[in-house]
Amino acid sequence: MTARTMRAWPIGLTAAVVLAAAAPARAAPPEAPPGTARAVLRSTDADTGTPLSGARFELWREANDRAGLQSSGQDADERHDAVCVTDAKGVCSVELPTGETYYAVQVEVPAGYDRPDEPFAGFDLGEGAAREGIIVNVPGRRRDAAYGGGIRVRKRDGKTGAPLHGAVFQIWKETNGTTGLQTAGVDADHRARPGCATDTDGTCDFEGLADGAYFLVEKDVPEGYVLPKNPVAGPWRLDGASGRRLVVTVYNKRAEQIPTVGGNDGRRARTVRAGAPLE
Repeated sequence: MTARTMRAWPIGLTAAVVLAAAAPARAAPPEAPPGTARAVLRSTDADTGTPLSGARFELWREANDRAGLQSSGQDADERHDAVCVTDAKGVCSVELPTGETYYAVQVEVPAGYDRPDEPFAGFDLGEGAAREGIIVNVPGRRRDAAYGGGIRVRKRDGKTGAPLHGAVFQIWKETNGTTGLQTAGVDADHRARPGCATDTDGTCDFEGLADGAYFLVEKDVPEGYVLPKNPVAGPWRLDGASGRRLVVTVYNKRAEQIPTVGGNDGRRARTVRAGAPLE
């Protein structure tokens, strides 16, 4: 099959990403008592966005000032009494004291689903959470899901074309039917896989992707380069027409190449070769 070539320009952060401070009014958590905040845990199918009932979570409070959750040993974090089980809408909620960091651990998954790729989800409850609540998205994936789609990211120096090692990307799937990428709220799109960092060849791969539209989000760049002001690109569609394989080339300029007045943000247009082999 002859590969299709498209030139995809970066999408502006304001237009492409909705970083919602809270859920839409129709789905906003009710106001919590003073000194507490309501945490809403949301479980959905990672590939389709379908709400999942029966996901059971334990809550832990960060108590030992060590990174991540420690759930055993003398220096373990503190388990909260609250237990949260998602309902038919895929959500459950708990009230927690503010000013703390918490971890949500999924101890039971819906029937037919695997445990999440990431063992726990951490979140902070500050003053903003006390006013608006907080929503923690925990997608799940069917145990028998077997998808052949893949997106390879190639990171290159914008001037020399040399491969760049250590650039970090996330991949999100369009699941809510709203234009652009939404990363927060009860109607958020879904982060399809854990992030990946480019290797010494300047590449990283997202594999096992279902058909659908995907966004790439650039989270970090190699030393000496500047993170683009517009880190979101896409959506790109995986389906039979694309051969369910895409190669996306991302160019960045060094920090000293960024114009101080006018000009762009140091990132050239991306080239996507649909159907190209992931050699």
